[in-house]
Amino acid sequence: MSRTFDAPLALVWKVWTQPEHVAYWWGPGQDNEIVHYDVRTGGKWRIKSSMGDGGPVVFFGTYLDVQPQSLIKNTFVVEGMFEEDDRFFEEHHFEERDGKVHYHSITRLENFESRQGVIDSGMEWGANASMAKVDELLERLKK
Repeated sequence: MSRTFDAPLALVWKVWTQPEHVAYWWGPGQDNEIVHYDVRTGGKWRIKSSMGDGGPVVFFGTYLDVQPQSLIKNTFVVEGMFEEDDRFFEEHHFEERDGKVHYHSITRLENFESRQGVIDSGMEWGANASMAKVDELLERLKK
């Protein structure tokens, strides 16, 4: 996934790494409880989302590598959605050019079945909806 944010890098990083901001943009429209969000190499994260039409969904993982205002590598697990040992490996890259932040992410999965499960679950739509909320939040915070 790639996106260009019309905001300074420091603000984009803040929106990406501070729990109160993540609670706003995470997911396409659910209420989020940031249970734990320790953005540092070796830190853990856990988000409990209320989906409205069903019970809560819990997302969690570990930060494998954090380079401030540049890179976040983490694991991503959806509790109970796939096999317990299935996890995604994510890389989030941030680069400031010409006053804007160019962001791209890479998601790798451990097996093909998990990949198909992600595609079938609508996670791509949810990720795009989240990025639209990041844009909205950045505009509000720039004022």
